[in-house]
Amino acid sequence: MRRVARSLAALKVKPDVILSSPLPRAYQTAEIAAGPLKLTVTMEGALAPGFDAEQLAALLRRYAGLNLMLVGHEPDFSRVIGALTGGAVRMAKAGLARVDINAPGALRGELVWLAPPKLLDR
Repeated sequence: MRRVARSLAALKVKPDVILSSPLPRAYQTAEIAAGPLKLTVTMEGALAPGFDAEQLAALLRRYAGLNLMLVGHEPDFSRVIGALTGGAVRMAKAGLARVDINAPGALRGELVWLAPPKLLDR
């Protein structure tokens, strides 16, 4: 994850906020990502296992106008990305996806990229 985080910084991926599940491993992962990005992590209970599109909608309202990096759990993220885009996605551990939300009220989005950790580790 450290190498992935350095790759994100080198690629100038710069979210405004990193939100993390309160579970220790997810929070530790978020902290690792936050270092090279020079951000802090905000713990969000909604990102605990069971995260769904309704909880995403609430986070989008709470953090309106900000680019969010979410750190949570599988299979929740794959399901939410599928619900947003209408496609089937399978996230890898330490993998990243960028989804642009085109219509927050309708929770419609576009999968811009999906990157497994091996790709980002290069």
